[in-house]
Amino acid sequence: QVDIYIMTQPLSGKWLHFGTEVTSGSGRLSFTIPPDRALPIGIYPVRMVVRGDHSYAEAYLTVVAPGTESVVFSIDGSFTASVSIMGSDPKVRAGAVDVVR
Repeated sequence: QVDIYIMTQPLSGKWLHFGTEVTSGSGRLSFTIPPDRALPIGIYPVRMVVRGDHSYAEAYLTVVAPGTESVVFSIDGSFTASVSIMGSDPKVRAGAVDVVR
């Protein structure tokens, strides 16, 4: 089991528990923020803590206005075509590296 925490007010340093999920056989999980806890536009630290050994992974969640165009990429190149976003494999587009530069 993995506990999901989000720092809804980043300057406060306070983590709020949003829920608990169970990972798949490959160690992945999916979590949907409940509508009653929807976050306003902003950038939020996320921490996912494994209950068994208290190891954790951190990421950032960016909330944008509906209809906002965006690009998802990794700076260090670790984001690969095997990583799924929104439940489907992303398309690797020619010239994507040039866009980031």
